[in-house]
Order: sequence, then C-alpha cells, then structure tokens
Amino acid sequence: MWWQRAKQQPVAPRVAVGNGQPWMRMLACTVFHSYLRLHARIETIPRFGEAAVSPTAQATACVLFDGTAPMQKSKCQVLEDGLAHDIIVEALVDRTAFPGNGVLEITLGDQVSRSPLARLATFATFSDLRSLYEPFKHEIAEWIATHGPTRPTMLDIGGRARSGLQRSELYPECDVTTFDIVPDPGVQVVGDAHELGRHFPPASFDFAHSASVFEHLVMPWKVAVEINRVLKPGGVALIFSHQTIGMHDMPWDFFRFSDAGFSALFNRYTGFEIIHSDMSHFMHIVPRAWSEHYRLCEGAGGFDSTTVIVRKTNEATVTWDVAVPDILETAYPGASNRITAQ
Repeated sequence: MWWQRAKQQPVAPRVAVGNGQPWMRMLACTVFHSYLRLHARIETIPRFGEAAVSPTAQATACVLFDGTAPMQKSKCQVLEDGLAHDIIVEALVDRTAFPGNGVLEITLGDQVSRSPLARLATFATFSDLRSLYEPFKHEIAEWIATHGPTRPTMLDIGGRARSGLQRSELYPECDVTTFDIVPDPGVQVVGDAHELGRHFPPASFDFAHSASVFEHLVMPWKVAVEINRVLKPGGVALIFSHQTIGMHDMPWDFFRFSDAGFSALFNRYTGFEIIHSDMSHFMHIVPRAWSEHYRLCEGAGGFDSTTVIVRKTNEATVTWDVAVPDILETAYPGASNRITAQ
C-alpha cells in the first residue's frame, strides 16, 4: 500500500524560513471526503537561496497537524535545472477539522519552510480565479472619464443578497438599481428578468450586471434581448454564471454555460459584441458509482464559473414572444421554499 506514515527522522538543526508565498504557485489544494491533494510549484532561489540550486538538490514535503504527520505520500521533483521544484502531497485528513492549524512543511538542505494550509487553500482559490471584474470596472472608469461628473446607471439583475453579498455595493461609483424576482431588502424593483421591458423604459441604463442568474432562466436568449432593450447604445454588461456546478434552487435550474456558449446569446442578432469571456476554477467530476463508461473520468472536468462582458452594438433584430407561464407551471423558489439537490 502506497500510504505510509511520514517518519520524523533525527536531522541536523535546520533553519526555519518565513511564511510569505511570492515564491510559490498553488496548482491545487482540495479535500474530497478524507483525501487531501496539494500541488505546488516553488521557486528555489527566492525561498531557499542560490546555494540550494542544483539539479541534484532534492526537496522533501509533508503536511502536519499539531506537529503530527497523518498517513500520506509525497513527490518532489526538481525542475528547470534546480530553479524550481514541483511538490505533490496526498494525505488522509479529518475533513471536519480541515484546514485547522495544518501546515505544509518543505525541507531543502538545512532549511525548512512551513506554510499554513489555510493560507495555501486561499492562494489556490485565487490562483485559479480569472475574474473579469477588473475589466468590467475598467469599462466603468472609462465611461466616467468620458462623461465627466455624470454618474453611470447600472441595472443589477437578480441582485438580492442571496449569499449575504449585496453586489450593488461593489459599484459605489454607479447609481445601481437592484432588480430581482423575489422581494428582499436592497431590491428596488421586483419582477421577472424575461420581462425587463415591462419594468424599465428603453435605453435606461449604461451598464448591466448579473451574477449566478442565467442558469436559472428558462429562456436566457429572451433575457439577452431584454437586456439589449434596456441598455443605452454602447452599454456594457457583465454576466457571471456557471459551467460546472451542482444542481440547486430546483426546480428552476436549467442551464450551464461555457465561455464559447455565450456567443449563442450575445451576438449581432441580439445586438451585442463580446468583449471578454473566460472560465475559472477547474473542477473534476467524479461519479458516485463506477462503471466502465467512467473509467477515465478523473482526467475530465469543467469549470465552476464562466463570465462574459458584452457591449450593445445595435438594437436586437430578433424577438421571442413567449411568456414564462406558458412554459412553466412552477413558481420561482423564494427564500422560504428553496429546494436544493443532495
């Protein structure tokens, strides 16, 4: 069995170095049931000094909790003529207590580096996050620079504080109107995104924002046309949704989007051009039951989030004159009756 308990061998005194991580790139830090997998790449010189650079200089790594090493295995590979090391650690951990006070300990020569697992998990999250938030903020800043003291208007579609985050607060430079299908504090207008034109005059907003909403729209193509209707010419919208994520807010969970898939919603027919699109947070998809069909499933995966920034270039030349009640008999689940897939 490849699992083994890391042994604490008597060694010569080692020099402990600091815990800053500009020298480390986190490629993965994940816990599945009790299985921890940590993958990092370290730059040797910034962390351990020039004396440590050698094709034969071998690092060792392990994870520790309260100074004790759980059952684990590790692999440390020298890269780029000793200028970098690839570190992989797999361990059995108590997921209920993770990350706790756990640390990753990397030893090279007479030096040892200890980094808190809580910090590394955060680094892994942001290393894999390719957010379009800053490019969207740049579009707003350019608008403000052009229009002088006038404040831009923004429509936040589905913007109630579902996860404790009032996203309108992210845009203090804008006059934000929060629109949602469920009444909630912070929501100014209640209605269905499929019918934006019934709630706002044409060309009402300079910007539009929507986070984790499009997967819950039974006709997202119609909402794209409605966004075009309420945006001013040249208006910009940021749409954040998901490409791979568990079913939630059922029975109103309809779609998943890739970055390329957004071109079916935002194009010259719906009146848009795509400025940026991206996906982030790669995820493996593992079935609960094994079959030959899923033999290589661990090599496949998807992305938690996908985002697109679009600009209105013309009025939409297509319509979709179908009402949501004509398609669905269920009402959107409110805060008191949400159903989540287990």
